[in-house]
Amino acid sequence: MRHGRMKPAITLHFSTLLILFVIALNINANALHNDPQSTPEDSPVIVGTISLAGNKITQPGIIYREILFRSNDTISSESWEELLTQSRQNLLNTSLFNFVEIETSLHKGNGNIINVTFRFVERWYIWPIPVVELADRNFNEWWETRDFSRLNYGIFLNHNNFRGRRELLQALVLTGYSQAFALNYLKPNLNKAQTLGFGLGLTFSRRHELAYATRNDLLVYIDDPREYTMRAFIANGLFFFRPKIHQSHSLLLQFSQYQFTDTIYSLNPDFYINNNTSPHFLSLEYEFRSDHRNLKYYPTSGYYFDLIVSKHGLGFLQNSKLNVFNISSSYKRYLPLHERLYLLTGATAKLSFSSQQPYFMSRSLGYMYDFVRGYEYYVVDGMHAGLLKTNLKYQILKPVVLQLPLIRSEKFSKLHLSLFLGIHSDIGFVIEPGKNKNSANRLPNRLLWGNGIGFDIVTYYDQVMRMEYSVNHFGEHGFFVHFLAPI
Repeated sequence: MRHGRMKPAITLHFSTLLILFVIALNINANALHNDPQSTPEDSPVIVGTISLAGNKITQPGIIYREILFRSNDTISSESWEELLTQSRQNLLNTSLFNFVEIETSLHKGNGNIINVTFRFVERWYIWPIPVVELADRNFNEWWETRDFSRLNYGIFLNHNNFRGRRELLQALVLTGYSQAFALNYLKPNLNKAQTLGFGLGLTFSRRHELAYATRNDLLVYIDDPREYTMRAFIANGLFFFRPKIHQSHSLLLQFSQYQFTDTIYSLNPDFYINNNTSPHFLSLEYEFRSDHRNLKYYPTSGYYFDLIVSKHGLGFLQNSKLNVFNISSSYKRYLPLHERLYLLTGATAKLSFSSQQPYFMSRSLGYMYDFVRGYEYYVVDGMHAGLLKTNLKYQILKPVVLQLPLIRSEKFSKLHLSLFLGIHSDIGFVIEPGKNKNSANRLPNRLLWGNGIGFDIVTYYDQVMRMEYSVNHFGEHGFFVHFLAPI
């Protein structure tokens, strides 16, 4: 669930990714899956037996849901290899397996019947992880001060593939600069056809520091070590429908209750509606996704589309008269131009409709995934926003399989690694009708652009590390680190 997600620990990324880069220089590439057995030209393929190997925990039904053919299906020879490739990608995109290999063999006595075996290397599913997390928006903002007192620490329990049924169970206990306690459960296969699912989430958090305004395009904080400036309790329920492999619908109902310090409104009267220090309200959000990417954590081919419609304040169970209606959508396209050359593009748009939108809900660019590269130190708040990202990537190291010594478990000893070099160019725009209230912010209502070069490391357990050098329209430039795919 979107509202139950938790930030990754930076130490896990650094310790794994940087060491693997050195190891990879002396490793030769291995095939990630075997070539399918060929059949006579133009002869249809009849699927024989479908066997599974290596899935010690994952239930067979979870796997068969992602495979695009069944025993006794008759498939044209032109479509056969494509179905094998897509089925493998579907299984990898479940994030249940580090490796998926496909073996095919001709059935004895009939050259048109092909038996298929899927071999898996499952991931390690239970992660009781000590958490060291940044209190800042991103690593680059924290690096400016390198203030170790601004760290959160605790324990994060993530049980993926709970009971072997792709269920997700998460628990978080976080202390330090901020405190948080969270519990999330997700079951994606409520019915036999695995088209219906639900999720539940509970979060309690409190913090001494809270951003109450944006000035000079930077967040301005109130910090009171004697008391908490914000407390929050959030409970949500999610229902989703996945009728097809690549399409899904979800409906989220959320209850939010906050408590703010009185000082907030003396610093920013527009922080929330009617100077309410204890608002509570309901939110409803619908999301549609059409995801045809080859690999979700670092795609190089396919496309992605989503549409999100949300309403905050449903007219009852609220004491703040909140009425905010948002629509956002994104489209991403990944084009292989050559054997190692890829063009990645992504467009995102957000529209917000509210007669009185509080600062607390006016975030546009500079948060989470939506930012123009080169502006990592800034935020841009406003009613409406648009973002266009473009990347040209060259794969300097094709996926290699590494076998680490002295580690017996295949879940950790066998891993893949690939490296990319690229250039990027981003354009963004935020519309803020009330900009004159704070003329010190230069970034709203003007075109933003950033260009640069980058180096990406991609490895197992969906880990990505991007090191980029970017310049913005002010002529400011810098080196930035990110832990997500560029687009």
